[in-house]
Amino acid sequence: MSYFPTKQELQQIAKANQEENKLEQQHALLQKMPIQFAPGRSQQYGFDKVFNRVMRDMEQRYKNTGNKQFYHMSSRMKSLASLDDELYKEFCNNPNSLYNWFPKLQQAIKQQDFFKTPKTVVKRLPIELAQFMRLEYADTTETSKKLFNEIIFKLLELEDDKTYFIKTGTFSSKFEFRNAKCSEPREMGEYFQAINEFAMTVGAGMSVDVVAREYIEDVENNPTIYNGMPLRTEFRMFVDFDEDKIIGTAPYWHPIVMKRAFKNSFVADIKRDYQVYQQHENKLRHEYNQHVNRLQKEMKSLIKDIDLSGQYSIDIMKNGDDFYVIDMALMSESALTEFINTESEV
Repeated sequence: MSYFPTKQELQQIAKANQEENKLEQQHALLQKMPIQFAPGRSQQYGFDKVFNRVMRDMEQRYKNTGNKQFYHMSSRMKSLASLDDELYKEFCNNPNSLYNWFPKLQQAIKQQDFFKTPKTVVKRLPIELAQFMRLEYADTTETSKKLFNEIIFKLLELEDDKTYFIKTGTFSSKFEFRNAKCSEPREMGEYFQAINEFAMTVGAGMSVDVVAREYIEDVENNPTIYNGMPLRTEFRMFVDFDEDKIIGTAPYWHPIVMKRAFKNSFVADIKRDYQVYQQHENKLRHEYNQHVNRLQKEMKSLIKDIDLSGQYSIDIMKNGDDFYVIDMALMSESALTEFINTESEV
């Protein structure tokens, strides 16, 4: 079945473009896109109805009990399910998606002079393109990949010869950094296919948004792990927007978590990453303790101007003398809560 978006879906793509000629260019590409509007992985095996019923049952059990095991099960199932209107709308409303919280953060950032954010473009895909990105890479044709690349290039207003950090609305694949760092803007659609395919396998495929950010070059010459990611000092701060308070902070690269992940692996690349982390651990600890009190003070002032409610985690990355707010998510769905430190030392 050939693909052609509805007028309403085209309007979603065109929201930030405003110029009529850009819309016409995208419209022409979309008309030609030979997507086999293939079923999602659950439907491929012929059990969509049963799959969706179990998925919603796991979701309800989590709501009734608060047992995170049910949450993780429903998340994994949603990540693999075929998109229908109900699930698409749910993903659009996902509070963890950068599409939903970044404009509010950006507005607050503009009112102060301490924190920074990378230059960011985030766009919401219409359901057909979101579904296409959920197909297994091997199941998409070379022609459809090429046209998806063209659409993404235009949609995110990319520039040739520029390097980007990319992610879905909720998942960056930073642990496979060669996919997150894109120096081939005209092939970015395929990068998104790879990132989203991995996200779906780990239960993080609940997004219909795509994000391209300026790549922040490392000015500290830090060593790299995870296939090229600079090991910079990062902070995960937990905040309560309703009470305008800082709940606490944890090192993003917490030594217990990192050693648990690396220590017993026999994979050569992971063993190397463990050695790099061990050599860099004292620097990470020193910089965390050196800056955490100042960051908590500055964040307490910042969150008063962020128009959000509830409890969130906020990730901050140090780069030289600059501190970038790079990610946010609901605290209830964030890692490291067991390591929250209300004191400065770790």
